[in-house]
Amino acid sequence: MTSGGRLKKLARTRQLYTGEPLCVAINATHGGDNRHPIHSSPLSQSHLEAEVFAKLCGGGQWWTHPLGLSHVQSTTRSAVVHLDSHTTLTNGTSYARSGHALDQLLPSAEPGIQVNGVVGLRVVGINGPDLHLTLAGSECHLVLRGIPGTDWAEELHERWLRYEKAEAPPLWQNPKLTAFENSHIRDYPETWAAERGLDWLGSALLRRVAIFQTSSTAYSTRSWITGDEWIFELDTVRGIKLEHDAFLRRLMDPVWGLPLRIEYQHCSCNPEQELGDSTYTLQCTYNLGHRSMASGSLQLRFRHGPGVYAGGTRIKLERLYSPSEWLDRVLPKRSPDVASSSDTPSAARTSDEAGH
Repeated sequence: MTSGGRLKKLARTRQLYTGEPLCVAINATHGGDNRHPIHSSPLSQSHLEAEVFAKLCGGGQWWTHPLGLSHVQSTTRSAVVHLDSHTTLTNGTSYARSGHALDQLLPSAEPGIQVNGVVGLRVVGINGPDLHLTLAGSECHLVLRGIPGTDWAEELHERWLRYEKAEAPPLWQNPKLTAFENSHIRDYPETWAAERGLDWLGSALLRRVAIFQTSSTAYSTRSWITGDEWIFELDTVRGIKLEHDAFLRRLMDPVWGLPLRIEYQHCSCNPEQELGDSTYTLQCTYNLGHRSMASGSLQLRFRHGPGVYAGGTRIKLERLYSPSEWLDRVLPKRSPDVASSSDTPSAARTSDEAGH
């Protein structure tokens, strides 16, 4: 293979993880470290990226891509997160993904109770469709890139006025941590410490966000944090082969993936056998931990059965311009659940997920 052919092959592998356009992936791969082609990040950068991933990629809504991000470009000390255009809620309401992102991320205080949003998040600049973010007192840097025409200034101003009217002080312009934020950290020390133990994981997943589309058979992906564990539920509709082994291989790839090992597994699926009861959902559960250090863990729940959200799911995703190749793979038109399920979130959601 020629050097150009090898570079292109590496770039296409990188695309499977990051979702970057091929030309961007080629530039990122050229001259890079082939042993660690997707950079890990230092502590404060990991903290920022993990918070953004947790707040923006919890699921429970519909976007063009499984977690509402088209792709992520990253270096050791920065990341550019490309947002989808719109968010559609399960009740059919649709609004700009940029506004949805701000509602999840921007810190505001409920005096005497808690801080909502990301503690310490600060807006440091706007450049066209790019919103530049950092954490108070650090040099970390993350860019939210909206679609062309995104008016971040207007979105921020509207929310500033809204929070002031609600007597919930907005905090994203203070150069240092506020008294509200320091109090929040003091009041929830165990939660704060547990979440910091997951920062490496959230950052690494954000930088590989495309695998939830390119390497999974799930049409719906949700996540939440319980203690020191990050939990993902990935739902594959009946009639589609559940290929969790392929997802795990890519996730744990020694070059491109995360330094994870399987600590526990319970597989309920039989790839040779279709579900007999159309209302029954199988679940295969994998608990994964870091290969070499004690820190937060990852639980993956691969679910296989009837749709958790609604008939008409494919139509909703088509209206959001989800890639047809992906839809044909995870929600083919022949699938009975594409048209027959109800439009309500599944009652099978676990108690852990409630409120996330």
